[in-house]
Amino acid sequence: MFGSFQPFSGDEHKAFRLNGQHPAALLIHGFPGTPAEMRPLAEALHAIGWTAEAPLLPGFGADIATLPQRKRAQWLAAVHAALTDLQREHHPVIVIGNSLGGALALEMAAHSNQSPPNALVLLAPFCQIDHVLWQALPVLKHVFPQFRPFKLFKPDFSNPETRKGIANFMPDADLDDPQIQAAIREFALPIAMFNEIRGAGAAAKRLAPRVRLPALFVQGTQDELVRPTQTRRLLQRYGGSAQYREVPAAHDLVKRDAPAWPHVEQVVLDFCDTFQRSFHADRA
Repeated sequence: MFGSFQPFSGDEHKAFRLNGQHPAALLIHGFPGTPAEMRPLAEALHAIGWTAEAPLLPGFGADIATLPQRKRAQWLAAVHAALTDLQREHHPVIVIGNSLGGALALEMAAHSNQSPPNALVLLAPFCQIDHVLWQALPVLKHVFPQFRPFKLFKPDFSNPETRKGIANFMPDADLDDPQIQAAIREFALPIAMFNEIRGAGAAAKRLAPRVRLPALFVQGTQDELVRPTQTRRLLQRYGGSAQYREVPAAHDLVKRDAPAWPHVEQVVLDFCDTFQRSFHADRA
């Protein structure tokens, strides 16, 4: 899948836990991310006393070569196992999902009848891509098993924006190495993998009315992957009490160097702190 180089092999891409006090947050990364993308938010929560854990979804990180063989059920099982583990020693537990992680958080919460999380934070939760081909993925995966994106969009490796975009997907690749450049041009993605992601978004949309947990939705106004209109529609379907915040951002809500990061950080911290205070007051 990736040829001679191994993306996401650094320690920063591994699962981590920052031990704090009783309240805990379970932070679920997106596609094709790793726990590294959730670290800024985890550290912010830890700084106010929370325990923060970010698991690595099966088939991501150093195991990304196995991603084409992974199923949505495996991602959900990993999220549920991490939640159950946190709930043994921590309360309340809030699940925070970014993009695909938000879709998985919603689906997991809908199925956690016995021990659901106490609340959700959904950061640009993925539902669907507004394109006819996205809806056709269940059929296309049989007709066109693979898609080579860099055959269609020929990369200019001297362009800073191109290099930045590729680095987001393959952060450890040496983009000046001719062999790496050749491997990227031949890089192929199985259509079936996108169909699993499509299924996660569709399940989140379908099951949202069943989820009754307090929630915070955060959406970037310039996000072209998860569009504000999609998140507003998901919010209308959501079955619990929810707060909605839009920030001037693209699909980079959890990046510490993004212009909107201070706003995103504060909104999430305020929600979590207010929730845990009311949680303990209700039990006093």
